Amino acid sequence: MPMDHSAVKPLLQRALDLMDTADKWEREAAFEAHVVGLQGEKRRLRWLSREARNVVDMLRHGAYDVLDKVRLTPKPGTVDVSGLTDCEATMNGIIDKLWVIYAEAHQLANDMVVAKFRSFAQWLYCYTDKLFCIIGTLQRNRCEYEKASYEYHHVSRYQVGMCNIHDDYEKKEAAQGYVDAHE
Repeated sequence: MPMDHSAVKPLLQRALDLMDTADKWEREAAFEAHVVGLQGEKRRLRWLSREARNVVDMLRHGAYDVLDKVRLTPKPGTVDVSGLTDCEATMNGIIDKLWVIYAEAHQLANDMVVAKFRSFAQWLYCYTDKLFCIIGTLQRNRCEYEKASYEYHHVSRYQVGMCNIHDDYEKKEAAQGYVDAHE
């Protein structure tokens, strides 16, 4: 008896829409992080954006293969980064948005498991696992910045010196194939 795909198609569409929007938001937030001087967060968000794009690609191609040539196209939502105006607002905005993405992606993955498509859910779980760790790190960083009253010399040293988020994610971006234009 063939498996009924009707329950998973709308879940896949929602996941594609969410992850495509996450990709675009993370890219825009990366630029805003650059503008306010959060150079490490810029790289972390660009890396995360490519991770989201990879999930979109895996879900689209997987759906086509497994669901017998089903073509799904992501429909991105609104990407608003207007609240990312300074270091503090940007850190808070990034953390808040990543929690929203985490909750929605995790729920969609759970729903896919219920629909008996754990194999599609695994890509969302992998992404949410990464988000969970990143959110924890971001919250620790925010605590450091709050203790220093967001004085830029401290934030900057933490971003590219002490914790060296910038160089850590430069290596991770390079592993994804990204190279800065000046290199």
